[in-house]
Amino acid sequence: MSMLERVRRTQEPPLLNVAVDVGEGPVVVLLHGIASSSASWRQLVPLLSPLYRVIAIDVLGFGGSQAPAGSTFTLDEHVEALHRTLRSLRLRRRYTLIGHSLGALISSRYAAVHRREVSHLVLVAPPIYGHRRYIDALGHRMRVGGYLWFYRFVRDNRLTIVGNAGRLSRWMPGVATAVDDRAWEAFSKTMQNCIEAQTTTTDIAQVPVPIDVVWGTRDQVIVPAALEALGTMHHVTLHEVPRSDHFLRPPLAREVARLLR
Repeated sequence: MSMLERVRRTQEPPLLNVAVDVGEGPVVVLLHGIASSSASWRQLVPLLSPLYRVIAIDVLGFGGSQAPAGSTFTLDEHVEALHRTLRSLRLRRRYTLIGHSLGALISSRYAAVHRREVSHLVLVAPPIYGHRRYIDALGHRMRVGGYLWFYRFVRDNRLTIVGNAGRLSRWMPGVATAVDDRAWEAFSKTMQNCIEAQTTTTDIAQVPVPIDVVWGTRDQVIVPAALEALGTMHHVTLHEVPRSDHFLRPPLAREVARLLR
């Protein structure tokens, strides 16, 4: 083990940036997706803040959350940083945890590990991909393989992805994206360690509270068969939103708000 790894293991997890903390009432915690920040929740926060205390946190390495030197951006590192941050807020009661995309994967692991803290889990557009070895349906297996190939392509082409980030934002007005040189390490390592190498289905099976899964019929990165498999679990309820894509536009935001009310 290197000296840097020893130092990192003895350090406390970093405190993440609490970008939004508004409203009063039961607590709702929001975790955004990859290559984004808490700004992606701007459609949802106004719908919830009249009834809830809404807390939006920037994930490790994104937005205002700086990552310590030597961070490897594993799922456990994301969960540990989130746990320390939420403890610092001294929340007195259990809370609803809502994660979008990558945030849904982090939220699932968090709720499985910190079982006494979460009262309700909402997963918005979770990119859940089982290991192709265990997928029987050819179409399902090919779709998962295609997504994983694309993610590896993105990681191997830093200059192309960073260079076109501004153009991507123009193509998708209203979508909060942040892929630049500063965030590249967090982006690429998180993609590899949390999305490509994931155990989310196992995490969800261990969560002891109700789970709502919300996604759009036009989602660009969802594998419907994987979500349908989740729906066979007794504590998971599926909600498909017509004509919605992967991003947190008003239809998805309204559906999430409806589930909480």
